[in-house]
Amino acid sequence: MKQTEEWNAARSRIENQIKELRHRLHTCPEISGQEQKTKAALKQFLEENTGLELRGCGGGFYAAYRSDMVDPAKKGIAFRADYDALALPEGGAAHLCGHDGHASALCGAALLLEQQIKEGREPGRNVFFLFQPAEETGTGAATCCELFEKEEIGEIYGAHNLPGFAFGEVYTKEGTFACGSEGLTLRFLGKPTHAAYPELGVSPAPAVGQLLTGIPSFLNKKEHGYSGMALCTVIGVQMGEKAFGAAAEKAEVWLTLRAERGVDLKKLRQMVLTRAEELAAQDGLILETEEQDVFPATENDSACAKKVLKVCGGRILPEPMRWSEDFGHYLNRCRGAFFGIGAGVEHPGLHTETYEYPDGLLMRTAESFLKLL
Repeated sequence: MKQTEEWNAARSRIENQIKELRHRLHTCPEISGQEQKTKAALKQFLEENTGLELRGCGGGFYAAYRSDMVDPAKKGIAFRADYDALALPEGGAAHLCGHDGHASALCGAALLLEQQIKEGREPGRNVFFLFQPAEETGTGAATCCELFEKEEIGEIYGAHNLPGFAFGEVYTKEGTFACGSEGLTLRFLGKPTHAAYPELGVSPAPAVGQLLTGIPSFLNKKEHGYSGMALCTVIGVQMGEKAFGAAAEKAEVWLTLRAERGVDLKKLRQMVLTRAEELAAQDGLILETEEQDVFPATENDSACAKKVLKVCGGRILPEPMRWSEDFGHYLNRCRGAFFGIGAGVEHPGLHTETYEYPDGLLMRTAESFLKLL
């Protein structure tokens, strides 16, 4: 009874601490790659409230608990949270995806672990809490994979809040949790001419038109053998200028490619590029390409996903999330799983102006991480 009372009192204290931390982070959102204040606030919180060792890792950092009672059969386990905010179209940033909550919940897991150890419940393995920048642009996880070179890690787990799902419920699945995606810019360069003499120039218009009307052919699942969903979404097209005396000489097509499996995303990308190259050569155009916001598919290890479902009392996610998460970089290096925690069926959606991470999920997330030990 004494231990239960101590644990409940500590739990209540920790919950208040991480709520206060989330509110602090929420008021100073920073875009990907510029999270200096956020990173400093998280490190300060951990330095003041834990005895964990802090070490740099890529653009982020991690907090390490090194056990004196390591079970030789158990490699270290890592838990990851992101902490960047969403860039706003009009400039600035806002925490409209809940990364302030993710980072605060991971701090809560670190505090709960130390409380558990204080009460004599030793995990018997090294534990690492990874804090990652730049998830929104898909660049943060790749640099933080440095963790696997610095430490011996056997499993890694991450979580995301899920508006539209039952509050507090854990969701995951074997295989793909979130789709892979990438932004692709196709730049067609022709030859300028007066609008009265279009035959003297080289216009990108026919190539752009044929490329766009041909998109459905890239997505035929039966023909191309995709193992799951594949999408090619037109984000925008820019061609020529509003100058009626000059024919268009250059055009840009912006596409987002998306697929459940990494192999399918690669296949889709190659088909689009091959067709763009054919059209450019056919019309005497120069083709330039550029990729950005590249996210590998988040493909869970089967055993790790089952572990989440079992120890967290989770539900099976019926189908992969269409949005992307750069956690897939970690799963390409180490076995592990990504899971979601419902933010409420009626909760505003991610990346909408009324969204805010619900404080009630902080301890649910922190405790879910702890159960995975």
